[in-house]
Amino acid sequence: VARMDSEVLALSSDLMATASGFCLTTEQRALLPPSLEILKIENKFSRVVFWGKLQGKMGDYLIAQGLGEASSMDAKVEGGEVVVAEYFETLKAIPKKTYRLSPDGVGWTLLPTVDSEVQAKVAEFETFVKGSGKVFEPLMGDAAHVFKFTVTVPPAEEGGEATTDERELAEDERLAAMVAEIDEATSVVPVGAYVLTAGQQLVANTYYRGLPLSDGLSIRSYLHMRSPHAKDGEEAPTEQSAMVKARDFLDSVAGDTPKGSWSLKHDSPNNLIILRSLLYPGYIHFNMVDSPLFGSAYVGTGLKNFNLAFML
Repeated sequence: VARMDSEVLALSSDLMATASGFCLTTEQRALLPPSLEILKIENKFSRVVFWGKLQGKMGDYLIAQGLGEASSMDAKVEGGEVVVAEYFETLKAIPKKTYRLSPDGVGWTLLPTVDSEVQAKVAEFETFVKGSGKVFEPLMGDAAHVFKFTVTVPPAEEGGEATTDERELAEDERLAAMVAEIDEATSVVPVGAYVLTAGQQLVANTYYRGLPLSDGLSIRSYLHMRSPHAKDGEEAPTEQSAMVKARDFLDSVAGDTPKGSWSLKHDSPNNLIILRSLLYPGYIHFNMVDSPLFGSAYVGTGLKNFNLAFML
């Protein structure tokens, strides 16, 4: 199964350019495939994908993600076969690591883990930005940059005075948080492209042959490559003891809110199905009709469409 990974990046980038207008430069097309392959081998990833580009004031960041570990992600179900139609307990996590391309254009730098501490700092920074009258503050585009801001700390005792504390947020922390947030809302794969093994390992479905046109034009044919979310009135799937179908373990984008947050169309001259996010303009998923070839990328500043609910 092919996607925006090192093995098919040249072909996938051509299709992405057709779908979105985003083109890699000649230099990037030459340097990215071998550098992504090195990243894959050195870190023993099952595969490495080109995630996209986040734009900053002074420069842009090219982002890649390593998916799973080769030893576990490529493992087969006991007996040597990946079973597609059996029932398995759902997955516990989607293993991903995120990198930005280093200034030399060859090496990759691992971005910080977006833990609760980083999330808290990003939330404080966003509150500060909105308090200053802005909707959004772009990335600087300099990996060494540190955002400095202030937060208001409530008084420790009733009747006391609030104080102001200075805070710092590293560019890499904000970059990692942006990727994680966009990834959580997008990261689309076609139904059937991945299966879950009995050992709860996410693997590419070697029998996947693509979506026919009728299925490709159905919003229910697209899933989020993320840990499943809890649905209203239900336990989170990761906590259920019930077994689920191996191909139905991921959340469908059809359940996203607000309704209508995806645009789906058929590009008949190129035989492509193109899915666009209206929540994060700049995210595109494409797949070729009746072909295992699919891919996606995000290109933008990271700005979310906060007015989407009022536009639909």
